Amino acid sequence: MLAGGPIISGRGSRDRLRALVADGAAGSRLSLAVTLKGFDATIEIVEAASGQAALRALNDDMPHLAFVNVQLEGMSGAEAVAMARHHGVRPVTFLMTDGVVKKWVDLSVELDAYEFLKKPLDVDHLVAMLANVRRMRERLRLLLVEPSDTARNLVRKVLGTTRFDIEIDETDSGAHAVKLLQLTRYDLALVNEAMPRMDGLETICQGREVATQTHFLLMSTGRGDTLPASLRHFGVAAVLNKPFYARDVEKVLHRLYGLRRPYLLNHFTPEHERKARVGALAVS
Repeated sequence: MLAGGPIISGRGSRDRLRALVADGAAGSRLSLAVTLKGFDATIEIVEAASGQAALRALNDDMPHLAFVNVQLEGMSGAEAVAMARHHGVRPVTFLMTDGVVKKWVDLSVELDAYEFLKKPLDVDHLVAMLANVRRMRERLRLLLVEPSDTARNLVRKVLGTTRFDIEIDETDSGAHAVKLLQLTRYDLALVNEAMPRMDGLETICQGREVATQTHFLLMSTGRGDTLPASLRHFGVAAVLNKPFYARDVEKVLHRLYGLRRPYLLNHFTPEHERKARVGALAVS
């Protein structure tokens, strides 16, 4: 077993969120803090009015959430986020600006921000994003079914870089997977389509008979993005086409759990995908 960790680490307790609000305008900081407290009164707010202060807060306070205006005095907000990421500090990041400009969207992609927010903020959308974060912090138990040791190791690494908190059990055979599904409640089962003896579809077909609450995901090569009706008949909830990345997993999980998709997931162009995937782990 290996516990995969979401990129929302911090020093605080698991139940209490810490949020950085970095904006040069005191009124904007106050308005955002009020919205955050309205969503969850226990959220701890850390404020910063400049890029240097934002960087110090990111490194010292290690917030779970970071709302950062890209245009801050001194060091830009984008630079502060980039430098913090270089030191391993990776909160769920919301970049903010007064207008939607393509370069800011591209920058958000490069910095692996969760969402890009235009000021004045859409409160309903912000609250939906906060609800997403709350769901991503709830642990999901996943059974990984993959015959290759190397591939299992790579899948674990990819899952560990998503923003979802995923605990992983694994097996190298379909027959053993069905037994595990009988004994343990799993939220998700990620099954390779090509396996010896019992293939992925047969594993899912038998598995859903004993684990009706489990979402079954199929790792496949060469299938399209649309889930065919034949696969739904077998009990497949979604297909992850190889090669796939952490962002592909997040897209699937947002849909499965009815989460509002962030703007950055809805509007990814092929160019954005290429930028996001440079240096990223992929399952192939």
